[in-house]
Amino acid sequence: MDLSAIQQALRERNIDAWLFYDHHHRDPIAYRVLGLPDGLMVTRRWYYLIPPKASPLSWCTRLSRDTWILCPG
Repeated sequence: MDLSAIQQALRERNIDAWLFYDHHHRDPIAYRVLGLPDGLMVTRRWYYLIPPKASPLSWCTRLSRDTWILCPG
């Protein structure tokens, strides 16, 4: 994931943030943009917020915390 490019695009378009979320691999775009592996085992809902200037934030259950080691925030 190119975090700086995403944040720059958000700033240029005056967008408050970009929220990604998924449950059972129903959003392939989120996986591509965030650079998550195709075979990643995800069985719980997750949320990932990229603001234009601050560090990204992730919300997930305790069972899926290891997934977010792959992404900053």
